[in-house]
This record gives sequence, structure tokens and C-alpha cells, in this order.
Amino acid sequence: MKQIILSLFTCFSVLFVQAQAKPPVQVQATQQTDKNPLGLEQEEDVAIYPNPSNGVFTISVSNLEAHQVELRILNVIGNEIYRETIRRDEPKLTRTINLDRYAKGLYYVKLEADNYSAVRRVVIK
Repeated sequence: MKQIILSLFTCFSVLFVQAQAKPPVQVQATQQTDKNPLGLEQEEDVAIYPNPSNGVFTISVSNLEAHQVELRILNVIGNEIYRETIRRDEPKLTRTINLDRYAKGLYYVKLEADNYSAVRRVVIK
């Protein structure tokens, strides 16, 4: 009798495990229809140097596709301390920013164009 109960329990356990197993999901590659107008696909496309800095640093953006870009610098709590609208004619953009009158700490450089944005960090010592 014990052997029959043990066999039934084993069969039900195997059936239960098989019922819980799901087949692997097939993922198809889709083409992205919304193109990022900034064109910044890689981390290297936005360079901030020197980082950390003494308050004066350069932002260099390569492979920029947008013709108008909003450059904003935010402090660590999200307050905007610098804003500039940049119209560009070349795919490379370079700006030198002076924040030496602001407190030391972490700041965020945000580039925006057509509801897309790229954010990078800069440290002021």
C-alpha cells in the first residue's frame, strides 16, 4: 500500500512540475521607428573633461544629429543652474562651462532635443 501511494505521489509531482513549465518565449527583433534626434548611441559620444574638475570643464559631443539642442546643468537635487540653447551646423559640438562660483559636488549635464535626453555626471572639486 505504501508503495502505491508513493508511486501516485511521484506521478502527480512529475505531472505538476510539467504543467508549471513554460515554453521559451520567442523574441523577434523589431526595428525602432523612433530615431533618437540626438544621435548619441554610445557613452563615448559625450565627453566631459576634465572630470573631476575645479569648476571649469569642457563638454564635447560627437555624432550629434539634432540642429537645436538644449544644454542644461542641474545640481544634485535637480535645480537648474545653467541653461543654453545651442544651434549647431557641424556634427561635433564643444562648449566650455565655468561653474567655479558654485559649491563643490556632483552636477548633471543634460542634453535635450525633441523629447530625448542624454545625462552625464560631472564632479566639481
